[in-house]
Amino acid sequence: MTIHAVPHKRLPLWKWVLDQFEEIVACVALASVILSVSWGVITRYITEQPATWASEVATLSFAWVVFFGATACVKYKLHPSIDMLVVRLPLPLQWCVRWLNHALVLGFCVFMAWFGTRFAIDAWSNPSPVLRLPLTWLYGPVAFCFGLMAVRYIQVLTRGAWLIEADRETYVG
Repeated sequence: MTIHAVPHKRLPLWKWVLDQFEEIVACVALASVILSVSWGVITRYITEQPATWASEVATLSFAWVVFFGATACVKYKLHPSIDMLVVRLPLPLQWCVRWLNHALVLGFCVFMAWFGTRFAIDAWSNPSPVLRLPLTWLYGPVAFCFGLMAVRYIQVLTRGAWLIEADRETYVG
């Protein structure tokens, strides 16, 4: 798989935010992980009063990083695929296997979005240990991101993967 760099073209802000939504949320969540873990270390070893909330914020933020990052990987077709058996099949059978694979991936995304939503709703009355936030904040990204993965997967199937801008340095190629 080759990802081609294309010249950067200016998008209106709202289109850019929609286009880069997964990356924006994952970056904010990653910054939250780094800051909360750093603050936890500082308060544990430098001050006499450790921040008990730091690890909980890091855990919640890490869930957001993982699932929004996975959604971005779907968008850029960065998830691995092993096709050494499929490429040895006759072309009509390759086509059938590929579309079966697409159906299974989409079905799994829909399944996880549905049951993740049910699980997140059920977790609303279960608070986190330190901050007493509903655990929906931890389980909600599963439901939302698998739904978004299904949308992005359909977009990739219908128009191909997102192209990486030439000025971005973060791509697999």
